Amino acid sequence: MADPTTQELKELILNLERVVLGLDRKIDIQFVELKSDIKSVEDKLSADIRSVEDRLGGEIKRVEDRLSADIRSVEDRLGGEIKRVEEKVSGIDKRIGNEEFISRGALTAVFVSVSAGVIKYLFSSPSSGL
Repeated sequence: MADPTTQELKELILNLERVVLGLDRKIDIQFVELKSDIKSVEDKLSADIRSVEDRLGGEIKRVEDRLSADIRSVEDRLGGEIKRVEEKVSGIDKRIGNEEFISRGALTAVFVSVSAGVIKYLFSSPSSGL
């Protein structure tokens, strides 16, 4: 094989430049297509994320509403129970007050009876015929 001439080398270099330019164009085109694909995927993911957020927001709202209703129901029931307990405590307090009054009255009656008996025993005349 003979040594290539200057003209042949120039032609080879030009051919290589054309090939490199063609590859650059293909790479640029693929890069643009890849950016477009990435943008498309981003847009789809953003839409999917918004959709999921909307659904979760609705579910969370429903759960909050249900919990609020349950809490109100429990508060209403507890309020009623507390009122009944207060009424019972008030009734028991009145009964205890009445029992203390009756006990004091009974104790006073016993004391008066015993005192009367002692006084009668001490100060009664022996001839009275007991």
